[in-house]
Amino acid sequence: MTDRPVLLTVYDTGSLAPTRLAEAARRAGCALVFAVAGTAHAREMIPTLETLGAVVDTADLTEDETVVALKAHAPTGIVTFSEFQIARTARLAAALGLPYHSPTDVPALTHKDLQRERFAEAGLDAVRFRTVTAPDQVDEALAHVGLPAIIKPVVGASSRNTRAVTTAEECRAAVAEVFDASGEGPVETAVMIEELLEGRPTPAPWGDYIAVDCVAVGDDVRPVFVTSKFALAEPFRERGGYGGWSVVSEEDELSVRDLACRAVRALNVHGVADVEIKLTAEGPRVIEVNGRLGAWVDDLAVRSGTSDPAYVAVAAALGLPYETPDVKRDGPIAFHYLIVPPAGARRVKEIRNVSALRRLPYVDGVTVLTEPGACVDWRIGARGNTAAVVGSVASHEELAEAVAAVESVEWITYA
Repeated sequence: MTDRPVLLTVYDTGSLAPTRLAEAARRAGCALVFAVAGTAHAREMIPTLETLGAVVDTADLTEDETVVALKAHAPTGIVTFSEFQIARTARLAAALGLPYHSPTDVPALTHKDLQRERFAEAGLDAVRFRTVTAPDQVDEALAHVGLPAIIKPVVGASSRNTRAVTTAEECRAAVAEVFDASGEGPVETAVMIEELLEGRPTPAPWGDYIAVDCVAVGDDVRPVFVTSKFALAEPFRERGGYGGWSVVSEEDELSVRDLACRAVRALNVHGVADVEIKLTAEGPRVIEVNGRLGAWVDDLAVRSGTSDPAYVAVAAALGLPYETPDVKRDGPIAFHYLIVPPAGARRVKEIRNVSALRRLPYVDGVTVLTEPGACVDWRIGARGNTAAVVGSVASHEELAEAVAAVESVEWITYA
């Protein structure tokens, strides 16, 4: 036992490294307890987690037994940075009497169709969609949604099995493929067919969408960090993001910050959430909300000197005070750029000359995420990325130069 407040973290694959969480916990003056999920990744991380705090291995425990084991640590707050553990964290929070997303609100945070319904009920945004659980439902769905449309899993992340369709035939074939268990791609049990939000014309390498991470405690909802995006790779694969100031205008940024906070409020979020917003000719529209910190957000915010999302997440969970930033229009720009294989690639043939990427101006580090012979498939989304390049620049002009230089290096070939 400790005299310090105790932060319970439900641990699994997620958006914040445990070492960064430990730094934030030290700043907040709290102790860490990790409730480790039963996944292979989480179990492999136990030795590392034990150097940072107490560990409760929940792999062989029932949920009631888990609650008893965690209650012994007298936690003050609870958080998870894993998309896969949001529902479980909400149940544990309720059982332990800790503030977090309510279990009754979690379905709208984790199911894209229920989220759309919640937004419509709140008068926030109305997008035509239908949930489809079998290929024979496509025509009825299209009669309501219209074309062009986008197909996406009801539950999922990282752009898995996400694509746009422009004809009924294309839509039927795409839906049949994602429900086909005999195929090579990931299989879905439910997808949304949704009207395609058309982005406004945007010059490369910039994306026509943006993300805002927010913190919510009751009715107090504030932006923590804005992640501007790079142009998507076909069909709908993310190429990463940058911050702390955006190529979009201050007026546009203020609009997306406001919309993100309203979306978070509509879902009754407690703690941090990541909101993706499309920039359309008619104004910003909500794409989706994720009930945890966004990927790369903490790294970009810290390296650009904008904010400290890890600390904000910890402080919000513990009921401590925190500060959030205003719009920035100067200072360093940190980037996290993802190298994505072509949509038609199926295998990594050769990797060579990675050092050429590392020697590029503005590049601080390169992480290769694949190996020769590895399978690649656009349908698995972000899990198919082949490398991540991080660095910092002083201007958007330098950032555009950096992206062009990264894309020009011949370091990998595909079959």
